[in-house]
Amino acid sequence: MSRSTPPAALLAVLALGLAGCGDGTALRTDRPILRLKLDEYRIVPQNIVVKPGRMKFDVRNTGRHATHNLAVQIPEGPDGKPVEINRTETMQPGERAEPIKVTLRPGEYRLVCTIANHDDLGQYGVLEVRR
Repeated sequence: MSRSTPPAALLAVLALGLAGCGDGTALRTDRPILRLKLDEYRIVPQNIVVKPGRMKFDVRNTGRHATHNLAVQIPEGPDGKPVEINRTETMQPGERAEPIKVTLRPGEYRLVCTIANHDDLGQYGVLEVRR
């Protein structure tokens, strides 16, 4: 980048580059509750492995600037598009959503913020359900 690039633009480029980065490891838990944090533009933890059954999602927007939500989706429905099975309400920065509950069967689910293009900016995750 040139010397005339504003510092804010440089920080935005760096943030976008780091948003999807991870070390490839997944959180494995047997607990029936998942505590997730959403910020600009991540879901933490991003990759999770759980057992089948009822799961409660406790979600907080820890970001400083944007509203976020969390949707639990089946990645590919009958028409090839994701199917939403539950979603939190939209949270302002610093807010915690009313927990949502989902009964999970073995398979892969997508965790995503459905606001604007947040998922394209890296705000998504994978929830794998294994016996």
